[in-house]
Order: sequence, then structure tokens, then C-alpha cells
Amino acid sequence: MALLLPAIQAAREAARRTQCVDNLKQLSLAVHTYHDGFRTFPSGSLTSVPVNYATSNWCSTGSTSQSRAPWTVLILPYIEKTAQHELFDFAAAFTSTSNVPGVAVNDAQFKVNNGSFQCPSDRNSSTDNNNCCYFGVQGGGTTPRCVTLAPNRVFYVNGVLFHNSQCGMRDVLDGTTNVFMIGETKYSLTKGGRSDGFHAGWASATKLDGWGMPLVLAAANLPINSYPLDGGRADTLNYQSRLFGSFHPGGCQFGLCDGSVRFVSETLDINVYHQVAVRDDELPGGGLPQ
Repeated sequence: MALLLPAIQAAREAARRTQCVDNLKQLSLAVHTYHDGFRTFPSGSLTSVPVNYATSNWCSTGSTSQSRAPWTVLILPYIEKTAQHELFDFAAAFTSTSNVPGVAVNDAQFKVNNGSFQCPSDRNSSTDNNNCCYFGVQGGGTTPRCVTLAPNRVFYVNGVLFHNSQCGMRDVLDGTTNVFMIGETKYSLTKGGRSDGFHAGWASATKLDGWGMPLVLAAANLPINSYPLDGGRADTLNYQSRLFGSFHPGGCQFGLCDGSVRFVSETLDINVYHQVAVRDDELPGGGLPQ
């Protein structure tokens, strides 16, 4: 038994990791199909008012009533969930976190489990949770475009899925094989992370108030897996927008802009990691290491 148990556990993790890859491929394909129809990738998240990125505080001066659909909802028709897509009111406020609800129909869907966004290796993934294991990559580097509760909640605009983004293939100047689009996370705050039960979810809208933050988007800022806890064991709201990570040993999966999926080691050089999250910096030379 002592000899067999590690082998069984390894086999189970290999199967779960394969399912995670399949999930990311389906989400990446959905983003591509959306692009075929609209000539842009879906916005990372939407708001009902324009955003002036030239100002330094655009992420903290809005209202929660202005929050609209995130990319995770916009792609529902392309992952065979058209019926659920039609249940949302896209002209009204979306829920950001469970304590900041949108209109009733949108809040009701926020609470619903969606297995398409759950990694089977994530201990927080269950039919009782509405967690999200896959975040859009809003960019990377050491300098966010806007910050709230500095330095904790960050907004970037140099990736392909960011707040009010309208990026298309034409904007991925570094090549679609060299730029992250969707990354795996274990840091989305779930019901068990806080004593009051406040949590985010797969259908969370971005907040643009004084406590603002993107809730289904993250940046390649801190190293992969560098925060030791997860969204089911800690209040991760001050971390989840700054890094990616997973319960797969040694790193996490990323979907790239060409639709491929790569496992990226947590020991990847931090500068390379930052660069592969940016769509048009012409770095790193030669792309993501094999």
C-alpha cells in the first residue's frame, strides 16, 4: 500500500490536470469564437460609463451600479450555455461580490455553480461553490495602471482581457503564441475564505469604487503560487488580482492567445513571466521558454 498510494495519487492528479487543460482549451476556443463574430476579444469586464485610462484614479471613482458583464459571462453562448446567457440583464448592474449584489436576475446567476470555470484539482471546486479557477490576463509587470488600497488591488491594461478592453488579434503584436490570455488561479475568494462568507464568483463584475478591483481578472505581477493560502482558506481579495496559481504541483496552466495551453513553472524568471503577459512589448525574445 505504501508503494501503491503515491502512484494512485499521481495518476489521479494527472487525470485532473488533463481535465483542467481541456477546460482552458474550451474557454480559449470560446474567446476565439467570440472574436470571429465581433472582431475583438470579449472585454475583460464592462462598465456602463467610459473609462479614461489617462487619469490615475479611474479604478476608484465609479459606482457599483455601473458594473456590467465580465468576459466569463460574455462567452457563455460559445461554451454551450446560451440559455444561461439569456437569463442575465446586460443593461443592469452585475454582482461583484456577494455583499455587493447587482439586480436580482444577475445576482441569482452569480450564485449558480458553473463547472466550466472549475479546476478539478482545486479543493474549492464543488457543486456548492460558484468559484472561478480561470482568470483573464489583464497584463503584467511591476507597474499597474491604477491601484486601490495600494498596493493590493491592481488594474493593468497591457494584456488582452482587461476592464473595458477592446483588443483583437491585430493588437497582439508579440504574436499569439507568445502572449497569455487566460490563467489558472486558486486565489478567487470563495465562501470559506472569510468568516462573514463574503465571496466572489465566476460571474463577478469589476468594482470601480474606493474598494475597487477586478474579480475575474488578474495580472502577472507577483510570482506564480507566491501567496501560500487560497481563496477557500483566507481573505484573498488583496491578492487575487496580482498573481496566478493552482493546486497542480510546481506551477499553473495558461491559455495563450493562439488557443494553446501551457503549464508554466512557478520558477520561471520573473521578468519573462511579466513580459509574456503583455501583448505588445516585443519581449521576451524568442517567446515563452519551452
